[in-house]
Amino acid sequence: MENILPIIPAWIMLTLGVLLLAAELLSATFVMLFFGIAFILVGLIGFFVNWPSGEVQLLLAMVLGGILTYALRGFFIQSMPKKDLPLETMQVGDTGMIVENDGHLRVDYKGTTWGLKKAADFEIKAGDEVLVEALKNNVAYIQKLP
Repeated sequence: MENILPIIPAWIMLTLGVLLLAAELLSATFVMLFFGIAFILVGLIGFFVNWPSGEVQLLLAMVLGGILTYALRGFFIQSMPKKDLPLETMQVGDTGMIVENDGHLRVDYKGTTWGLKKAADFEIKAGDEVLVEALKNNVAYIQKLP
């Protein structure tokens, strides 16, 4: 049988493993991490074992990466916190500033302008500060500050 791939030097396998580990830092999927570890292990074994062909090296790295992923990915994902972080722009109870935009009054609140609805009948003008009580459907429900 003729080998399609020549034997891959150990330093190339180690380099591929390190590159996969670096790529994992960008993706955080906990898949490339285990394949990177598998490539590093096969690269380290390559210093002590004479491989018959490059196909055997790649097959071993892929099978080992798959086994590590199947066995350990759930553990890593389970240990990550699942609590959703609240969006700061959707928090209410702070003050906003009335601004004029194309002839319409809007509320500038936490870096975003919102349409407005008054909770009571009171006069507002551009530059007034108001209390934002609720945010629904791109509308800020406001109260006049005392």
